[in-house]
Amino acid sequence: MLNKTLLCAFFTFALAAPAWAEDVHEETSSGAGTGMAAESAHAASGGLPQFDPTWFPSQIFWLAVCFGVLYLFFSKKTLPEISGVIENRRNHIQSDLDMAEKLTGETENVQRTYEKNLDKARSDASKAVLDVENGIKAEMASRQEAFRKRSESDVRSAETRIEKAKAEAMDEMNEIAAQAAREAVKKIIGQEIDAGKAKSVVTSLVKDRAEKPRTKAA
Repeated sequence: MLNKTLLCAFFTFALAAPAWAEDVHEETSSGAGTGMAAESAHAASGGLPQFDPTWFPSQIFWLAVCFGVLYLFFSKKTLPEISGVIENRRNHIQSDLDMAEKLTGETENVQRTYEKNLDKARSDASKAVLDVENGIKAEMASRQEAFRKRSESDVRSAETRIEKAKAEAMDEMNEIAAQAAREAVKKIIGQEIDAGKAKSVVTSLVKDRAEKPRTKAA
């Protein structure tokens, strides 16, 4: 709409400019005073037409023509090309921004996935270490309990063997003491006593002597 308005104004001005220039030229040449003023203005311009007021309408006309031609050239060729370049550049920049935003989102997703997997790996490792630790503790407790039971059994067996050996030793000692007592009685009174009675007496004496320290301690 603006281009059409400018073109209409340009052609209207272009058609009216020659007539206006002719009227001005006739008016300036009709009077002697005006002619002398034009000659004085021409002389004041130093001989340059562009500074002569009588040429101003023509100059304005050609200025409008040049402006219109340049406007048409730039509006039809140069300006669309510049606009196309700017639009392409804007689209390229927008595409780069969209790609950067997409890559940023993907990077954030990868970072979140990595952190999630890392947390899961840490949790699994902690759980595995805890399971191994609990297994070791359970194994140690089981072995300690088995060792304790085995040790208690060995101690009881050893005590039984010791008591048995002690009883056998005491029995042998009583046997020896009874034999010695029989021989002593035979030498002293010249009579033999029964071996069972002698052993019974010796056993009774040993038992009484063993019980006296317990009574004193009590």
